[in-house]
Amino acid sequence: MRCFKCDAVLTKEGHCPACGVDVSMYKKAVMASNAYYNLGLSKARIRDLSGAVESLKMSILINKKNIDARNLLGLVYCEMGDVVEALSEWVISKNIQPDGNAASDYITDIQSNQNRFEMITTTVKKYNLSLRYAKDGNYDMATIQLKKVVSQNPRLLKAQQLLALLYIKDKEYSRARKHLNAVLKIDRNNTLALLYLQEIDEELQSRKKDSQQAHLKKKNREDERRPLSGNDVIMPRSSYKEPSNGAITVINILVGVVIGAALIWFLIIPSRYRGLTAEYNKSIQEYSEQLSSGNVELNSLQSQLDSVKEEKAALEERLAEVSGTDGNNKLLSAVITAANLYISNDNTAAAEAIADVDVSSLPLEEAKTLYNTISGATMTAAANDLYSRGMNAYYSADYTSAADYLARSYKCDKTRADAVYYAARSYVSLNQTDDAKRYYQIIVDEFKTSGYLSEAENYVNSH
Repeated sequence: MRCFKCDAVLTKEGHCPACGVDVSMYKKAVMASNAYYNLGLSKARIRDLSGAVESLKMSILINKKNIDARNLLGLVYCEMGDVVEALSEWVISKNIQPDGNAASDYITDIQSNQNRFEMITTTVKKYNLSLRYAKDGNYDMATIQLKKVVSQNPRLLKAQQLLALLYIKDKEYSRARKHLNAVLKIDRNNTLALLYLQEIDEELQSRKKDSQQAHLKKKNREDERRPLSGNDVIMPRSSYKEPSNGAITVINILVGVVIGAALIWFLIIPSRYRGLTAEYNKSIQEYSEQLSSGNVELNSLQSQLDSVKEEKAALEERLAEVSGTDGNNKLLSAVITAANLYISNDNTAAAEAIADVDVSSLPLEEAKTLYNTISGATMTAAANDLYSRGMNAYYSADYTSAADYLARSYKCDKTRADAVYYAARSYVSLNQTDDAKRYYQIIVDEFKTSGYLSEAENYVNSH
């Protein structure tokens, strides 16, 4: 163990042998941090990943320089499919200890396969979009997006959980159970998955109980309607006597005809009239529904027309931007400038030169190809370079430079939640409340699943 002030090797004494600072409380904090790290390691070995995350977060909270805990937390995040959070922890770890740090190998390993890395970051963005759909009540779109996410990145546990929750809402319990079992296969003690499974079992038990009660009631009703048989039947003594002559028979027939006509008049004809009335009312209801459907369709067409008008205005604005007020193509100029910088091996400047360029607005296919080449070769590296500079400035208390570098890092890579967070922290240290609130708002809007969300929401709500 080394002194936090002078980095000298500590002894059993309560003071540093080199600088003499009191290290008794520091030793206790380091020991507590290591204890939580060991607990997190034990949980990770038995695939209790969510439990391991909690223990490792506590370890880092006590001692932010616990490199082993931070690197292991990144590995657990990676195993849970959240590669962006994993990279965030490894980059911080690398900035704390640049030399001899396994985090460097982890970062290189992830970024070496650029296609896979882009696929994973895309699935995270789709998950965030699905979460927004679900919160807005657009459950069908959320389900469609989550199916794509799960097929591309089945280890993203939060996507599996959200898809299972949507299936539970639609009472598709077998599908929900399938995704929850997939979560538990990766993370054995995932609390949320276990809770969802418990809810499914309770609902199925309740259904089974209701079905049994309904069956019992039906059986009792059938028993009540069952005709008597055998000794249960008591036949009354017949009082019928044969008529004495044919006149009485004719009278009885006439009386029967009259009674039958009366029954037809009072029972069958009113029933027929009621049937015609019901059919008439049903026709009116159908016409009303068709009319309502036509109104809804008309409103939908009007909404589409308004949307087309807005897109037209946006395209006209974009065309004006592309053409430029002086007739020069600003976007092409930016791409050419970036190409010159890229040829000069100034990758960071090249990335920043095209950071604001919308590739879909470029008028030439050759320009789009050049943009994609430069972007693919420089954006990620530039974002990492600017982030490293920003964090070095941040830890050196040079918050002005830190805010500048970190803001530029986010501009090059819109998935860098860590860059946005530390840019906001830098502005807080500079007492620039508006800028700090603006970057915290980005976390609230774009990174709802990051570990920085709670702090960002508290700051935005309190300022």
